[in-house]
Amino acid sequence: MSQSTQIVSHFLSHRNVTIELTEKISKNHYSYKPTETSMSAEELVKHILTTFHLFANVIKEGNASPFQNQQEETEADLNVLAKAFTEKTAAILEQLTEEHLDREIDLTATFGRKVTGSALLQLAMEHEIHHKGNLFVYVREMGHTELPFYQQRM
Repeated sequence: MSQSTQIVSHFLSHRNVTIELTEKISKNHYSYKPTETSMSAEELVKHILTTFHLFANVIKEGNASPFQNQQEETEADLNVLAKAFTEKTAAILEQLTEEHLDREIDLTATFGRKVTGSALLQLAMEHEIHHKGNLFVYVREMGHTELPFYQQRM
């Protein structure tokens, strides 16, 4: 199995659970917040989806320009958005080479330091896992008790 295939497989083992959780959020719960200072369910899902995609683009491009060119996501259906961003992100991850992962990217303006592509990929994965944990709490508080395991086996 190639390295890019392993990366995509690991990404999907977590992202598919994020999608399962997203599918449990009805439109009337998009504005749900567990606390006043929390992101809404809609904001949290969009944050998870768009951030990993953004990080993957930064790794592929080798610079921080995707951070400057962020666009507001206008798709209203979280399920459509989740599937679209998963496909787009997986397509980028499939293209990553050893060179992309070893290259140092200057992210001092964003993160205060330079990082390698592989370190940014690890950060992206940990970010997804962290916020997926938040999403589990949201979905449980919406009344769902039948929930997926935190990671699918591929």
